[in-house]
Amino acid sequence: MREWRELAAVKKLSIRELVVEKTARQTFIGSAASVASQIDDLVQADASDGFILVPHVTPGGFDEFADAVVPLLQERGVFRADYTGPTLREHLLTRPAKARVRRPGPAGERVRRR
Repeated sequence: MREWRELAAVKKLSIRELVVEKTARQTFIGSAASVASQIDDLVQADASDGFILVPHVTPGGFDEFADAVVPLLQERGVFRADYTGPTLREHLLTRPAKARVRRPGPAGERVRRR
């Protein structure tokens, strides 16, 4: 915490600027086409399998990203356009989930798990 305060004082950073400075990861700057290209390059190089957009880094930029960058990524095949099923589990799994089988406990009783 002390390190953060010192950095904020030296660079005269606001709280928002300090959080961005200390927690920001990869940033993408440019046109929708260049941002899509940068993301695609990382995905194709197996350097990434996803990205997290955070509001303190992209305030008000989610709509623009969704409207301009996502369609370009979908054209390149690195952002899905359709989902495989109605549940989050089906969206996230790359292969079908195995059915869970309840095994009886001792003497045929069901075992409760907490």
